[in-house]
Amino acid sequence: MKILIALILLTGATACLRTPVPDDQSGSQRTGVSDRDFADNSRSNWLGTGPRPLRSTIWYPAGKGGNVEVIIDSSQFQHPAKAFRDANISRRGKKFPMILISHGSQGNATQMRWMGYYLASKGYIAVAINHNGTDEEERKTGILSLSDFCMWERPKDISVVVDNMLRDPEFSDKIDTGRIAAAGFSLGGTTAMWVAGSILNTEELARNEPEPPPVFKASIDRLVELKKTDPIITNSAKHSADSFRDNRIKAVFALAPAIGQGFTKESLKNIIVPVQIVVGDADVVTPKERNAMHYAKNIPNARPLIILPGERGHYLTPAKGTERAIELLEVSQLAYRFFEEVLK
Repeated sequence: MKILIALILLTGATACLRTPVPDDQSGSQRTGVSDRDFADNSRSNWLGTGPRPLRSTIWYPAGKGGNVEVIIDSSQFQHPAKAFRDANISRRGKKFPMILISHGSQGNATQMRWMGYYLASKGYIAVAINHNGTDEEERKTGILSLSDFCMWERPKDISVVVDNMLRDPEFSDKIDTGRIAAAGFSLGGTTAMWVAGSILNTEELARNEPEPPPVFKASIDRLVELKKTDPIITNSAKHSADSFRDNRIKAVFALAPAIGQGFTKESLKNIIVPVQIVVGDADVVTPKERNAMHYAKNIPNARPLIILPGERGHYLTPAKGTERAIELLEVSQLAYRFFEEVLK
C-alpha cells in the first residue's frame, strides 16, 4: 500500500514559563489550558496491553484561578502568549461552541496550539487530540507510527473525545452540543472530513497515490507486513472502509488536507455539513490539485476553496522571524470567521 502523508510539521524553539497568579478581576478574556488522558475502552492500544490512549489538550475561555504559562514559540505565535493552566472555565455568558482539532502525520496536539489558543481567546472550547501514542505504544521502529499507517482510527478518536468531553465534570455543562465542529491540518484535515461522513477507499489510494519518498519505504514495508500477521493491526484494517460519520459534527475546517486520492467523488457526497478548505499555493507535500481542489470540488456544501500564498503548514523552507506565526494567525482568523458563520 503506497501512502504519502504529511511528515514535515510545524517546528521551532518553544518554551513555557509557569508562575502562580491570583484570580482575574479585570474583566478581560483569559485563555485557559488543561490536559486530559482520555482513552477508548472499545479499542486496544497497539501493544495489546490496554485501551487506545487519546491524550488531549483543551483550550478554553478561562474564569478564575490557574497558573500562568507564557508560551514562547515564534513558529506559532508572533508574541509570547499567556495561558492559565487548569483555570476554571469561564462562567460568564451561555454555553460555548466546541471545536475538535486533529494534527498532521507524525504530529501532536502541541503543534496545533496556534489554532486552539486563538479559538479559545474568541470564546470557543478547542480540543486538540493526540492521535499518536508514545514511541513504545506505537511500537515505533521507523518514521511512520502505527496510528499514521492505520489512519482510519483517527475519525473514531474524534468521536470518543467528544463523548469524554460531554462527560467531563469541568466542561460538560458549558458545551453547546448544537455547535460542535472539527478542524485539522494535513492528515488532520482529512480526519475532520472523515468524521463528517467521507469513506476511505484504500484500493483507490494505492492505485493513485504517488510513490512515497525513499525515506518512507522501510517503515511502509514493515507496516504492510505487520498488517498481514499482527492480529491487532489486522482487526484494525477490517474497518478501513467503515463510515465514521458523527452527526454531532456540524462543520469542518481543513488546512492542506491530505490523501485526496483515497476518497472517491461518491464518497465525498456523503459530507452534508459546511466545509471550508484552505491550502497554500506553494504546498508540495499535499499538492492542491490532487487534494484540496479534489475535496472542494466534490463536497456538496464546500465553500469556495481558499488558496493562500506560501506553504501554510507544510513548511519545507526556512522561516524568517515570526513569518510562520503571522501566516498561521491568518488561517486561525479564517477558521474563526467560518465557524462564526455556520455555527449560529
